[in-house]
Amino acid sequence: MWAVRARLSAIAATTVLFCFGDRPAVARGSQVGHDDPWNSEHIERLPPEVRNAVIHMCGDPRAGHYFATYLDNSRVIKLHFEHLHCDEQVRFCRGDDCLHQEYLSTGGRFRLIRSYYGRDND
Repeated sequence: MWAVRARLSAIAATTVLFCFGDRPAVARGSQVGHDDPWNSEHIERLPPEVRNAVIHMCGDPRAGHYFATYLDNSRVIKLHFEHLHCDEQVRFCRGDDCLHQEYLSTGGRFRLIRSYYGRDND
């Protein structure tokens, strides 16, 4: 019985290989048109209060993947300004320390609760 099942499994695997073997394999991560690391969509996805504050500070911002990190089931948003590019050459870093801001959701809206300069690994 075991030999029959093993043979059927081998036949099934071979059939799948022959049926799909001529199709090119495409990994989503390697497709052309992937997410630009400096992308305005990272700003557009922020809650309106946070997005408006960033636009007010920067003008036409483009953010890296880790510009905004979410904590406490997305109740806290931490912004890492070392991952933000502005067209207006606004600087958010002083030496090795960069501006960080934390926003807290209360009553369905986000408000700034902390703004400080620190290293990008905190």
